[in-house]
Amino acid sequence: MAYRSLFVGLAAALAIAPPLHAAEGDQPLSPAQTALFDSDHLKSIVSPTVVQYSFTEDAGAESFSDSVAIGIEPRADGSKDVRVDFLSGDRRMPFEPVAGFHGNPVLMFFLEHDVAEMSKATGGSKLYFRNRIRQAFLDRAEVQSISFPFQGREERGTDITLTPFRNDPMIARFESFREKSYRFILADAVPGAIYQIRTLVPAGGAAQGTREATMTFAGTRGCQGSEGCAPSISSPP
Repeated sequence: MAYRSLFVGLAAALAIAPPLHAAEGDQPLSPAQTALFDSDHLKSIVSPTVVQYSFTEDAGAESFSDSVAIGIEPRADGSKDVRVDFLSGDRRMPFEPVAGFHGNPVLMFFLEHDVAEMSKATGGSKLYFRNRIRQAFLDRAEVQSISFPFQGREERGTDITLTPFRNDPMIARFESFREKSYRFILADAVPGAIYQIRTLVPAGGAAQGTREATMTFAGTRGCQGSEGCAPSISSPP
């Protein structure tokens, strides 16, 4: 299964993989898990390609714009080897290349960055935040079909939303994240299938102000040079 090939390997690197209920025979995957973690997001990419994303964070004085790029090299068996350049300068997060994938690991890179930022802001355990997000994919995610504008036309996609911390008894320690929401928009028309990932911390309560992080598909380019499909984000797209 793509789900197993994607997350058994990546779990060791990012430690945020959802529980493999389907693989273990305990519980079927939820619709959100299937869409995000058990789908061949990279099937339309048949030649070495760099997929680029814009990354923006709207957080008052701490707002910034940056980029993410993943280099994708197809294998003969249809799987892909992927390298990532995630943000730049002091914000850059180093991630190891991943091999033999079908799903788009930029999803996991985004979530691991998100977890690291919450841990940094609160001093809370990364494991706590990972586990709450992981569980929400299983039993608290809402999935619906949507239309959205893409490159001058309307495309059909899948919209997945969740609020992982709202009813968790431990969130009182990290009250500003109680209403934090996540949104994922996927579509087959988008190379790599992931059009946008967005998190929103609304103002109010312990939150000092609205904080929104958004990663959006920005385009593709062919790979050049003799060193393989190495992504580069020396400047935002």
